Amino acid sequence: MDGAARILRRYTGASILIAVFLLIVNYIILGTFVFKGMNEGSPPIHVTQAVAEGLYKNGSHYTLEANAQEWLQKSQAWAMLIANDGKVIWDYAIPDQLPRTYSLAEVAQFSRNYLQDYPVFVWEHEMGLVVVGYPKDSLSKYQFHFPISWISDLPYRLLVLLFGNIILAALLSLFIGSRLIRAIRPLISGIHALSEDQHTHVEAKGMFSGIARSINHASSLLQEKNALLKARDEARSNWIAGISHDIRTPLSMVLGYASELEESNAVPYEQQQKASIIRKQGEKLRSLVSDLNLVSMLEYEMQPIHTKPIRLSTLARQIVTDFLNNDLAETFTIELDVTTEQCFVMGDEKLLVRAITNLVQNSIAHNPSGCHIHVQTSLSPNQRNALLIITDNGKGIEQSMLPDLVELPYSSKRKSPLHNGHGLGLPMVARIAAAHHGHLLLTSDTGKGMTAELCLPLCS
Repeated sequence: MDGAARILRRYTGASILIAVFLLIVNYIILGTFVFKGMNEGSPPIHVTQAVAEGLYKNGSHYTLEANAQEWLQKSQAWAMLIANDGKVIWDYAIPDQLPRTYSLAEVAQFSRNYLQDYPVFVWEHEMGLVVVGYPKDSLSKYQFHFPISWISDLPYRLLVLLFGNIILAALLSLFIGSRLIRAIRPLISGIHALSEDQHTHVEAKGMFSGIARSINHASSLLQEKNALLKARDEARSNWIAGISHDIRTPLSMVLGYASELEESNAVPYEQQQKASIIRKQGEKLRSLVSDLNLVSMLEYEMQPIHTKPIRLSTLARQIVTDFLNNDLAETFTIELDVTTEQCFVMGDEKLLVRAITNLVQNSIAHNPSGCHIHVQTSLSPNQRNALLIITDNGKGIEQSMLPDLVELPYSSKRKSPLHNGHGLGLPMVARIAAAHHGHLLLTSDTGKGMTAELCLPLCS
């Protein structure tokens, strides 16, 4: 919706600028092209004035100055001087068909417009009235009468006209833009749906029908690819589950016979020790197969989640107690800090136990010389999430390597290869947190220990 509003604002602004630009261009064209030629040559009123001022009496005759004659010749005009009694007392190139005497009414008539289709112009002279005429069909004469109040208000009216045009352009651009947005909005929704990996269908109509068909085609392709990926992931997960099942049966037999040999008094001590090694390595292999199967199920969202309200502090106490009771080396100390008993989460108890156990075990496994492990349960600052924080003061790890710790072994997302361990512990915790709509946050630096924060939403 924000994208559509931004498009509408830009479209409206561009339309107004274009309208103003076109208005200015039209004024320029009006002044340079439309009105071009209106004042070619000398204006008639200037020629008439020059004749009146250049005509003087020389004895009993009248003489016209040379420059005034030149103007008349250039304009192909004629001239005459009418005395107060209506008689023509001087003329220059006057047509033969024109009379030489005029009444007051005739003078009043042609002084406004024409004299026998000749456009004429008059100017007052001391001896009468100077009349300058132009060839027929050479000029058009119109008389306009405007009230003074209208002339005074003309600048204001022009401004009103200008702003009216701008407002009209804005309204038109808003109207056209709204129709454009109505056509674009489904496309925007479709693109957003594609970005969120959702199926979408945009009705192909109007000027954007081609884009709509492309979006629909892209959506169909994505759905097909997602279906293929899902089928492949299910096949991979099922294959891992099948292999895990096939390994468990012979592995159980190996562990069983190794335990019998280890506990049998008939077996020499040296052979009992070898059987003990076989049993321990077999148990590691069984744990690895179980971890691999669980991570695979979580990765492809095929692991069933059986949720119920769980008090996080109870789980923390149980896990800390288990570690203390299972012959934890003296070089390791575990401290439990329960800041509140109100940390209830909706979760799968077995998965959460596995996640917390892996976090504690990670501190033990990566600090063979020992460390202090601090387990804390608390609420997040916004009181919406439960936090289980496990901190150790061990050797830590470089900050740049932290993102690799939650990626699966040999994943293309890893920046560096795995050097020790199978690397399933922390990736498993991250996926268990995601399955519970939470997240795992790791912070560490070389020589400064590590902090793992498991954040889970509280029961609503």
